[in-house]
Amino acid sequence: MLDAAEREFARVGYADARMPDVAREAGLSLATVYKTFSGKAEIWDELQGSRMAGLLEAVAAATAGRVGLDRLLAGVGSTASYLMEREGYLAMSLRVGTAWASAEGVGVQRTVWSDGLRTIEEGYAAAARTGDVAPLRPAVAAGLVVSALQVWLSDWLRSGRDRPAADVVTELVDHLGRSLRR
Repeated sequence: MLDAAEREFARVGYADARMPDVAREAGLSLATVYKTFSGKAEIWDELQGSRMAGLLEAVAAATAGRVGLDRLLAGVGSTASYLMEREGYLAMSLRVGTAWASAEGVGVQRTVWSDGLRTIEEGYAAAARTGDVAPLRPAVAAGLVVSALQVWLSDWLRSGRDRPAADVVTELVDHLGRSLRR
């Protein structure tokens, strides 16, 4: 059900998604969908929670044992990889139509993005304490990181996935490393 909702949200966006279309995409009756979820907002929140739990696991694995800028860049790289492996979720997130650095969004997504920005800020502050990064306010650095993620990933989708995801991740991480390094 969540995979079908993800495909529909990616196709038309949250605002234009209709429950009958989600049900059809899932191969279920509308009544069955409503027995499971009270509506579109509940599906959206469940989907966001599920995908973000997976993202947090991926980031934790990638950053374990790392410190400073290396830790921050490993987290960014694993975030980009995770999103690119889930193209429907990536497209759905991009279709929300807000700048990710604004931490705006719909439902649980707003909380998730706020938490993500806070985590990046904390990572940047930790990297600053080790002397790895240029002197920037952590909130500004987090905005730059998230904006770069959004720009690189939206370009990759718009280009028709014209290059391997690993190449995009390397390009993004290298750019951020050059931009943030002291």
